[in-house]
Amino acid sequence: EADAGGLRVNLGAKFAAASGAASGEEEGDEASVTAASGFMAGLRPDQEALPTMLQLISAFYNICEHLRGGEAEAAVPEPEAFHCGALTAALLRQLSDPLAVCTGSLPAWCTRMAGSCRFLFPSSVRRILHHSCNLGLSRALHHVQQRALAQHAPSQEAQRRLEAEVVVASIPRQKVRISRQRIIESAVKVMNLYGGGSTILEVEYVGEVGTGSGPTLEFFAQVADVLRNSEPRLFRDGVPGGMLFPAPHDPEWLAKAEDQDAQLILERFRLLGQVVAKCILDSRLVDIQLHPMFWRAALKSAPFTPRCLRDVDPELHASMARLRQMDKEALASLCVDFTLPGCPHIALRPGGADISLNGDNLDDYVQRVTEATLVTAIAPQVQAFCSAFKELLPLEACAIWSETELSSIVAGASVRDPAFWTVEHLAAHVKAQHGYTPDSRCFRDLLELMSGFSPEDRKRFLTFATGAPSLPVGGFGGLKPPLTVVKKEAPPAPLTPDQFMPSVMTCANYLKMPEYSTADVLRQKLTFAMSEGQSAFLLS
Repeated sequence: EADAGGLRVNLGAKFAAASGAASGEEEGDEASVTAASGFMAGLRPDQEALPTMLQLISAFYNICEHLRGGEAEAAVPEPEAFHCGALTAALLRQLSDPLAVCTGSLPAWCTRMAGSCRFLFPSSVRRILHHSCNLGLSRALHHVQQRALAQHAPSQEAQRRLEAEVVVASIPRQKVRISRQRIIESAVKVMNLYGGGSTILEVEYVGEVGTGSGPTLEFFAQVADVLRNSEPRLFRDGVPGGMLFPAPHDPEWLAKAEDQDAQLILERFRLLGQVVAKCILDSRLVDIQLHPMFWRAALKSAPFTPRCLRDVDPELHASMARLRQMDKEALASLCVDFTLPGCPHIALRPGGADISLNGDNLDDYVQRVTEATLVTAIAPQVQAFCSAFKELLPLEACAIWSETELSSIVAGASVRDPAFWTVEHLAAHVKAQHGYTPDSRCFRDLLELMSGFSPEDRKRFLTFATGAPSLPVGGFGGLKPPLTVVKKEAPPAPLTPDQFMPSVMTCANYLKMPEYSTADVLRQKLTFAMSEGQSAFLLS
């Protein structure tokens, strides 16, 4: 770690000298021109070590990531050890200039360095860069205003007052009304008409009064649910963590798109690309956790290795490992041909159904199985996803994120992560107002109940209270506005609070809860509301 720290200091100093971004020296203007013309092109003699240094530290980081993901335990530096304080400070200084952000005149090194060496910057800083450079002018202006308000307003109330007094940028909103009975048809139409615009999409349901973020998040959640359970099947089964990775199909059959099922598969992946890009643009959470290897295939960011097969399909990987341990006679007795396991219609080579596996062609077979599973048998689906994604957002905008980070940006924090469901985290980030205080008995009972939720209960609660089935990165601390619990008005006698249900305002993350007499009553009422209070936005 001491060595990593030394590299960190030296790299910051070298870059400060090379670009002038971290210092006020006179050669700063010349270095800015150099960075803008090609990042590494035309470096002065005293800067020639910079490309080599970046390549070396990139290689060291990749080695650490490889060791960290391996089965054997290895003492490797954590990702935070590679963060460069000098570069981070330089980037933040550039991003703090509203004029540079809004006119798109940030130095080229900002995006290029974050894209090629993202591990040098904390994810929080790359998120600021993402909002400032990748999402268009109106969103960049809005983000600049929000950052300024957060810096100068001590509380949420003060932020709202300042926002009402000084409106620098308002992102236009496009409201659409759809039918729950035709969710996929409506989604395709809405994405084709309004997905590529600069507006934030807001969905209302026919016959319901709800509007704002709640119905919109539920719309995306419903689309995601249909895509996950679509027929013909879009995603392979048994992927660890329930992540989504395309199911293999004959690439020639898909490319011709003569069959109705083939057309439907490609249309669904196009819709998936549009939905994911729109959620990134509008900062919406959707329950679509694409596997990091899916993002690798889409971005072509790195080659695939046999270990990638293990990450996508552990059973298939283990089966390939067992084949390698067999002798030639045992292999011949299996009567395995050169077709993809589980998909006999996908030949691994021409005439594969007539070619038997033996000791001489085992290596070729394992390599072709890996290639078909991760590349060739999913290529048309990935291409359909990418072509639709690029209509809304350039794929290059994703370069500042790792494959794992991209999964969490779209899907948020996993409901299986207990860190965001402890009483301490909940007490710090869930607000008690308008009749409740942090010390109110009923409020404390709620926090205790939430801390004991199962992953499925967490998902139901979040869908009920916020419209989204997951939390943003940072847990409840990342919710904007924060989850707020207020006391529901006491009913007139002889009625009691125990006879009434909790209700929510999903657009404001507002939970309106009667003051129940006991924790058991609270649990019964909230559990019932979480189960039954779905798929409708009505007046409460």
